[in-house]
Amino acid sequence: MQSANVDGSIAGRTSDLAIASAWWVAFAVFHVVRVLVSAVLVLAEPVVRAVLVPIALLGFLVTLVFGVLIGDPNFPRWGMLAFSVGALVLYWAYLGLMSLFMILPCHDRHH
Repeated sequence: MQSANVDGSIAGRTSDLAIASAWWVAFAVFHVVRVLVSAVLVLAEPVVRAVLVPIALLGFLVTLVFGVLIGDPNFPRWGMLAFSVGALVLYWAYLGLMSLFMILPCHDRHH
């Protein structure tokens, strides 16, 4: 009877150890992937900002000049304004995606 209990507890410990090891490996792989994705997003952010923010600003200025000041009736002012806002929202969505992968320290805590 005792050999069955000993074998059962050894098998139980082995399976618990295997589950814990698999969990730690998955945890480590998740964090390695998270850090790699964060690095790529951080490195690409200046390029994304240099493209999307000027597009949004220039689109708004073109809408302001041709749609409002000159008043061209054939100018698609709402479409152009939507394009400008869309470029800015796309940049904000990129920043939101970056914040999903990055964990920053909280500055509210007193050390």
